[in-house]
Amino acid sequence: MNRTNLIDDLTLVPLPPWWQSPGAITGFVLALVALVFLVWMLRRVFRREIVALSPPPLQPDLHPEFLRRLAELRSRRAQLSAYDLAVGCSDILRDYLEWRFQLAIRFQTTREFLESARQNTALAETQRKALGAFLSFCDLVKFARRGADLAEQDHLLDTAEAFIRQGSTPKGAAV
Repeated sequence: MNRTNLIDDLTLVPLPPWWQSPGAITGFVLALVALVFLVWMLRRVFRREIVALSPPPLQPDLHPEFLRRLAELRSRRAQLSAYDLAVGCSDILRDYLEWRFQLAIRFQTTREFLESARQNTALAETQRKALGAFLSFCDLVKFARRGADLAEQDHLLDTAEAFIRQGSTPKGAAV
């Protein structure tokens, strides 16, 4: 053995062509993923602009339906307790508010709804105050089990009906 040449003949390992290189394949896959992500993001942006420019879908006018439900509740008032009347009246008005103003009121407390309505411009200040008084009275009857005489029950139904009729009037028309 030759002591001066400890390493025999070391040759370089030949590099594979680029299509067989793990680094090239990884780079290609990452570039493809980035391109797909970019196309997806651009489609989302342009779809959002198209949706924003399209008019909202026409909804059927449900005012007569809500007024019919209130009239039915009014006709059954003699058989209902003040509690049942307050629950029914409150449910009808909450359904109306969700439909007419797209407000998420169905499963909110009165306080939560009034807080969110304060920041929403769909309701005028007078409407928010009237709703606050209406819902607070309903809460007293429903949760505190406060009784309501016939005049208060009539006022409850009249307030809900007036609110629905006011919302069915076109803007600029006399209420």
